[in-house]
Amino acid sequence: MNYSFPRKKPSALPKIIVTPEYLAKGSLKKSYINTKLAFNVPWMGVVAMAFAKYPFFYNVLWQYMHPLTKSIEFDKLCKKLVIISKKKALELKPKSLLKNLKAMNYNNYEIKKINEVNQIFTTGNMPYLIMATIARILLEEGELINTNSFKKNKSTSMIAADNYMLLIEQHHANKSLKEIYKSIKSNLGLPFVNTDYRAFARWPSYFEMSWKSFLPTLLSKKYEEKVLEIHNFLIKEALLLPNPNKIKSIQIINAANKDKKLNEIKKVVNLFQWLLPGLITNVAFMRAQIK
Repeated sequence: MNYSFPRKKPSALPKIIVTPEYLAKGSLKKSYINTKLAFNVPWMGVVAMAFAKYPFFYNVLWQYMHPLTKSIEFDKLCKKLVIISKKKALELKPKSLLKNLKAMNYNNYEIKKINEVNQIFTTGNMPYLIMATIARILLEEGELINTNSFKKNKSTSMIAADNYMLLIEQHHANKSLKEIYKSIKSNLGLPFVNTDYRAFARWPSYFEMSWKSFLPTLLSKKYEEKVLEIHNFLIKEALLLPNPNKIKSIQIINAANKDKKLNEIKKVVNLFQWLLPGLITNVAFMRAQIK
């Protein structure tokens, strides 16, 4: 069966209110911990925090996602997304910032640390993007018809505990950084600043330079063409993923109805499924700026 899931941003943005990790308690805290462990990431993405706000919906979605995260198919798709995001970012021809950073007295160690934080997001965004895409497919009455068993992924790799990310929240930022955050929200058309950017802002002079160098690309027609290519690739790949437990679209829809927020959940899912292909492109672009 041929399904159509065009790249689209909700016309009216849903209100995104999330509980930060340090305030999460009880079942919500457990949900956050389980998500991070399954995705092998050191942070709870805004997308997962937004989904977790709807417990019936998230729990049923997780009945598919959790077994999937332990599979070779999931690992391979994450790696494919890293490769295609790097390829599309390089096609946008990012300019190196290394000379400018060195002129500002950034040393090799500091640049290495920026790269390490970027690498966390380069790999860690992919599980969140896959989850948002699966959620959209199922909420829009698409079915994952491949009922083959998951192939168990025997290799394990844990994010090192010392990869702690210092996030510069909007209320931490000085006037200059506040303007950058304002530019991010305005030019991306989002009501929040993604974790990635708040982590890069740990080095405000670097991040300001990086964002300003990237902005003309973001506003170009070619940028949207590259992001659309990633979106189309992922939809095709997600529809091929195994579904041995035969999780059906109606189960997700019924769960969202049980949360009494079906339309709201659809808008939230669509928003993140729209923005994440762009986010992985942006992170790859910023990585190329300092390689």
